Formats: sequence, structure tokens, C-alpha cells
Amino acid sequence: MAILGSHHIALKTTNFAAMKAFYTETLGFPIAGGIPGSEICFIDIGGTTIELLPLAEGEAAKSPVGFVHLAFEADDVDATYADLVGKGVSFFVEPRGVGDIRLAFFKDPDGNELEIFQSPTLTWN
Repeated sequence: MAILGSHHIALKTTNFAAMKAFYTETLGFPIAGGIPGSEICFIDIGGTTIELLPLAEGEAAKSPVGFVHLAFEADDVDATYADLVGKGVSFFVEPRGVGDIRLAFFKDPDGNELEIFQSPTLTWN
């Protein structure tokens, strides 16, 4: 089990096109990848990526825009999960698969959402 480093910082927006243009055109950062079948893209900001997430229609009342979570890439999500649970970490999303992505979510002591993440297609180290 090992956390390899940061993978992405999720950023949710109500103005996806403008935010994507700002980070890629205005600031000049390249797109590192995306999730097939969705608008979600990963923008390489040097050292990590921003996962740009469009806010779904009707989602605003329950999900604010802005930074959502910090994701750490792991070599094995299930083993990392087991190790962290053994250290007293509580997860609010236990390990599960989403396509070829394996993920789990927990919170730091201040309540910030953290993700352990593994995907053979969304790796750009």
C-alpha cells in the first residue's frame, strides 16, 4: 500500500466553458486527460491537475461551486483503505469502481474531503 502523491484537485463550476477556457487558454495549461462520455477534464497545472467538474442542472442548492476535494493517487486503493482504516480513519465512501477508476473518500480532521484514487487510463506521472 502506498499513496504515490497528489493526482488532482476537484473544482466544481457553474460556468464550465468559461472556466475551461480560463485555465487552458488564458493561463495556458494543457489538458492532461478526461473521462469518456462526460465533460469532465483534467488540466495539468504543474505538479498536479485540476479536475474541472460542471455543476449539474439543479445541483446548486445542494452542492456549492469551488474546490471540492483533493485526490491522492494510490498504488492499490483497497490496500490503502485497509491500512488507513487500521489507523482509525473513517471513510464516507468505501472503495468502489467507477468504470476503470477505483476510489474511496474520507475527511481530514477539519472535514476537508480527500480521495484515494487509482486508474490505469487517468495516470500521467
